[in-house]
Amino acid sequence: MKKWYRHPIVKTLLILTALVTPVIAALSFVLLAASPDTMSVEDMLRKERRPYEETDTFQGHMVSAIAEKLNMVDAAHLLETDGEYDPDKLIDVLEYARTEGYTDNDLSGLSYRLGDLVEWGRKANHGGQPYLSAISNGGSSIVVCEKTDGTYHYYTVKELKKLLLEDSLRVDGMDGSTDEKELFLEELENGYLLMGENSRLRNEEGELIYTEVWSFDGGQFEEKYAPEGAKDILSVVNSTPELNGKLTEIYDCLQYTINSLYSADLNYKDESSPFKDGKTNLTYLFVNEGKKTVYTNHDEFRNYEDVKKSLESIKSDGNMRYMIQKPDADACEDNLNLDRRTVSYWSAHDEWYTEVLGEDYLIAAAVDTSYPVDDIFRRASDNYKQYAPYVNKAAKAFPISIVLFLGAVVWLTVIAGRRAEEGNELYLHPFDRWKTELSAALAVIPWIFATMLLSAGWHRFDVGEYTADGSFYSYGVSMTAGETAAISAYALLTAICFLVGYLSLVRRIKGRTLWKDSILRMLYQWSKVVITGGGRMALAFWRQRRVLWKTVAAYLAFLVFQWFPVLTSWGVDELPIFLMAAADIAAAVFLIRNALEKQQIKDGIKEIAGGSLDYKFPVKKFQGGDYQDMSKNLENIGSGLQNAVEKSMRDERLKTDLITNVSHDIKTPLTSIINYVDLLKRENFDDPKVKGYLDILEMKAQRLKTLTEDVVEASKVSSGSITLEFMDVDLVEMLNQTIGELSEKMEARQLTVVASLPEEPVIVHVDGRRMWRVLENIFNNAAKYAMPGTRVYADLKIEGNQTSFSLKNVSDQPLNFSSDELTERFIRGDVSRSTEGSGLGLSIAKSLTEMQGGKFELYLDGDLFKVTILFEKVQPVS
Repeated sequence: MKKWYRHPIVKTLLILTALVTPVIAALSFVLLAASPDTMSVEDMLRKERRPYEETDTFQGHMVSAIAEKLNMVDAAHLLETDGEYDPDKLIDVLEYARTEGYTDNDLSGLSYRLGDLVEWGRKANHGGQPYLSAISNGGSSIVVCEKTDGTYHYYTVKELKKLLLEDSLRVDGMDGSTDEKELFLEELENGYLLMGENSRLRNEEGELIYTEVWSFDGGQFEEKYAPEGAKDILSVVNSTPELNGKLTEIYDCLQYTINSLYSADLNYKDESSPFKDGKTNLTYLFVNEGKKTVYTNHDEFRNYEDVKKSLESIKSDGNMRYMIQKPDADACEDNLNLDRRTVSYWSAHDEWYTEVLGEDYLIAAAVDTSYPVDDIFRRASDNYKQYAPYVNKAAKAFPISIVLFLGAVVWLTVIAGRRAEEGNELYLHPFDRWKTELSAALAVIPWIFATMLLSAGWHRFDVGEYTADGSFYSYGVSMTAGETAAISAYALLTAICFLVGYLSLVRRIKGRTLWKDSILRMLYQWSKVVITGGGRMALAFWRQRRVLWKTVAAYLAFLVFQWFPVLTSWGVDELPIFLMAAADIAAAVFLIRNALEKQQIKDGIKEIAGGSLDYKFPVKKFQGGDYQDMSKNLENIGSGLQNAVEKSMRDERLKTDLITNVSHDIKTPLTSIINYVDLLKRENFDDPKVKGYLDILEMKAQRLKTLTEDVVEASKVSSGSITLEFMDVDLVEMLNQTIGELSEKMEARQLTVVASLPEEPVIVHVDGRRMWRVLENIFNNAAKYAMPGTRVYADLKIEGNQTSFSLKNVSDQPLNFSSDELTERFIRGDVSRSTEGSGLGLSIAKSLTEMQGGKFELYLDGDLFKVTILFEKVQPVS
């Protein structure tokens, strides 16, 4: 049964939804983002659209207009005298900065003409910076000198330099040379001489004048204009006790005054204002009741006595939307139905209105809503009527589009790579098999180009006007058909790129091919190969350093002798030098490779000598010639030795097989002989000779049986056909049992067994039957070859985690061979072979011990014979 939510039709509808909704959302967003000056959020969400004159936007434009006109009135207070612009007005910069106003009196002695300060500000804001930090400017042009009475005197570096060079002043502690003076002045000018370095100045008579001198580290001016009646700022400060020590404050006040007056001048002379008199539907009427002054843009309202009549004229005009503001909130009037934000704005700025118009002020503003003049209000009204319906729809369409888009994307994420049929088999598109980074680039690069193209032609969609100080008055939004098409195409392309890249990413994650098919993984694997190969080469080079250093050293010496004359001479052509360098590089490669190949042959010889007869030389990697022939011959030697070893081993196996087969064939008749001998002994012959013959026959048959069993056991051990059954065995108990079993043999040879065994169990993990055979063989060996009448010492010790058992005795025969020979097969302790034995006991014991994980060691010292068996100790289970 097909799953409907995976059906191709459903997928198609989801993809269409995911493509269309971003276009709707983008257009809606642009409209909403560009329309705050056209409609407030409250108006956007209203079901019924209000007239423009009742909107918050209209009120905002009125507030902006009133604020601009009040700024102009405030600027007029500063810049005018008797109603006329007065550039010669004196401004005391300290009083202006402290009171945020101006005074006609030169109270501090530091005053400038208004025109100079405004021009200074203009130059500063158009290519200059009058206020320079001494540090950022790379030094100081002012020097501070502290007098003996604690007051200060300020010099320019130029002035102080002149006094020092004329010897009117001398630096304390200097010999008076010109170089020392220049160095001192350089430190001052660069700002290196700081307060606290105890630099003092004396006059010509040697009298101490200044107790300390340092570079001024405050902000400094390039003085474009001088204070009124003075040469410069320093002359005023030095001659005015009240200003002594306040140079930094003076510069700060001057900076503030310049910026403030320049800004006021801009507002005063702003010809680009959208509320300029005669170019607006706005009517304003500002009254200073204390001074009985009226500020208005209508001549008929300028008479103070006609203020009430003027207000009535405004209020009675049916086309006028007005607001009247007074200090008393209850006396305020309007027909705008002011919102709370506008009322709060008026209340918050009451102090400013009082400062501009006095405590008893009146502010009235009105807009003629018939809009006879083409101004900001008229254009905003037209814009509102044109775009408001679309903005209302956009406010609803934007969130709905976002929700639908996210829902479609989530749905597509769930069903990506799945088909309508039952089951969860994943299907990858051909695009999903591209390299991950290439797929991402194909999805992202077109979008980046589209973004760059759109950004290149982008401009503000809100419409308005700029003033001289850079303020922007917006009165709406404007989008042409071409702009709408461009935004729609960009949003559609963005959605396509997103869906192609995102859904491919989802399918890759589901199919676990995101990393597997990536270029980064390929580069990672390649880099691993390169790094590993480089590491191996470096390691090989390091290992062969003893071989290569001679070659490299000789070659470097050759290069020095070759190139030194060339590089120290003139007029050498570039081509011969290039050919020489190429030849040197080729020679270096040849020499190093030749040395490495030589070392490889040496290493191969060591391998063959060490037993690796099948070692193969890398013949194909050799450069050819002697090394190739030598390596082939060495390989042939190795192959010949390998063949000889294999033939020897094959012959040895044949011998072993022959012995084993013969032993097996002997066992059957031997068993019959032993049985018949036993039957004959039961006949109770009386003849002593017959009994003696039977005893000899039984003894020899048993010896032959033992020999046959030893040969078979040795054959099994050498061929590895023994199966071991491991178990935990108490070695103490097994040794006691072995000593008891063989006590008769020991007594027959007059041997005394001295056993030193622990009282607690000593557990080892071995094959019990094979371990018994090992102990039996070494004790039998002692019984056969120990000197009669001596002691046999059996010691069992625990050394850490190891169990050590040793059996030692004095041999009856001299031991004129090594311990290794005794463990070889068919080697016996008596060369004359006068005793019984096969020469296989110790060989079998050693092989069985090592097969069980133990160690079998022999020690010979003169006639002393010692066997040591080592096993790992096993903790007994409680």
